[in-house]
Amino acid sequence: MRGCLISLLVIVAVVVGVDFGARWVAEDRVGAALQDALSLPAPPDVDVRGFPFLTQALSGRYDDVGLSAPGIQYGELRDVTLTADLSGVSLPTASLINGQVREIPAEQVVASARVNPTDLARLLDVGDLTIEPLTAADLEQLRADAAADDSGASGSSSALADVDPANAVRLTSTRTIGGQPVQVQVVATFRLSGGRITLQARDIRAEGGAGAAGQVAAAALRRQLSGFSTSVDPGRLPFEITATELRAENGELVVSGTAQDVDLLARPGS
Repeated sequence: MRGCLISLLVIVAVVVGVDFGARWVAEDRVGAALQDALSLPAPPDVDVRGFPFLTQALSGRYDDVGLSAPGIQYGELRDVTLTADLSGVSLPTASLINGQVREIPAEQVVASARVNPTDLARLLDVGDLTIEPLTAADLEQLRADAAADDSGASGSSSALADVDPANAVRLTSTRTIGGQPVQVQVVATFRLSGGRITLQARDIRAEGGAGAAGQVAAAALRRQLSGFSTSVDPGRLPFEITATELRAENGELVVSGTAQDVDLLARPGS
């Protein structure tokens, strides 16, 4: 009885090992094909989800596949992380075995381009930048702080009156004002229009500073406000996806869109 149990465990271990090995080969070959099709600097990380893999491979259909490719260039952006969730992916077993992957049809693709803060800082021509989403409570506190500070160094409550937290971020950076480095916070609204990311600075404030010194700083701050506004062309997302959504998430701006019935290896315009 014990011998049978040991034999069964060995068989299970072998089957699991073969399954994971086959999965690795498939992910590697799909990644290489996508690197060539998308002209990426390195193969994307491909994750065929679900267990067991072999049953999916035998059917040639994969219902849950993820991919991620960091550090790529799209449009005016140079350091974008591309992520995508794929469903209904078709890939014959023979293509995985012989390595001849010429097409990868997918029923649905949800892709996102994550804009690195350092990339946005380059476009704004600032040395450093962090991006944070804003809540309704955050905006109320900012309005209250501005109303309580007559110097203007804490921003303007009227400038924030119609800001929607769902489309707003807080940008933090260091600027030189009066020959001194000053950490500033900018409330900016964002939107996606005509495929472009538009960032509009609405209010700026300095850390600390009030009274007469704050008034001087506030005047200098207002002159720098426009420097945090920009319009960026993120380029066209891969797989012929048109960007339809822009959001702030985990310290990044994320552009995303969905496409149906596409060939992942199709060249743009083909």
